[in-house]
Amino acid sequence: MLYVRNFGGPLGMSWEEVFQTSDRLELETFCRENEIAFEWTARGRLRTRQVRPAVARHPRTEGRVWFNHVTALHVSTLPPRLRGMLQKLVRDDADLPSNTYYGDGAPIEPEVLDEIRHAYEIEAVPVAWRSGDVLMIDNLLVAHGRLPFDGPRDVVVVLAEPMNWRDVTESESVGS
Repeated sequence: MLYVRNFGGPLGMSWEEVFQTSDRLELETFCRENEIAFEWTARGRLRTRQVRPAVARHPRTEGRVWFNHVTALHVSTLPPRLRGMLQKLVRDDADLPSNTYYGDGAPIEPEVLDEIRHAYEIEAVPVAWRSGDVLMIDNLLVAHGRLPFDGPRDVVVVLAEPMNWRDVTESESVGS
C-alpha cells in the first residue's frame, strides 16, 4: 500500500507536530532511516510517501495478519460533504492531507475499498461500555474502530511494546 501524507498548510497537521521536531535535517534523517520518501513542495509543505505491506507478521505468533490503514486514510472514507470541500481546495488527490493507493501508485478502485470496509463490518465486535471499563488490545490483531460516542470519557493510549515495520515484515525491505 502507498500512503501519501501532506503536512502543513491550511489542511493538514504540521510536520513539526507530527514528527516532534522543528529540525528539517533530523526529520529527513528519520525518513531515510525508515524508508519514507519525502519532498518539500513549492509551498514549503512536506509530502511523504510510504510503501508498506498490506499484511504483517505477528512477532509472537508468527502468523500473517491484515495490518494497514488503506481505508482509514483513503479520501473516500471522509463524509461526502467534507471530501467534496477538500477536493475543491486541492489540485489533485495527492495534495490531500492523506490518501492511499496501491503500492505502485495506482488508484484503488471504489469496489475494492467497499469490500474491505464490508469485511471490517462483518468482523466488528461492539463493546457495551460501562463506567470503569478498560480495554486492552494487541494492535496487530485487532483493528480498533472509531464509532460515534456521546458523553464524558477518558481515552488513555499506551504503546506497551512499540515496534517499527522491520519488526513485523517478512522481507528485508519494509516497502515490499
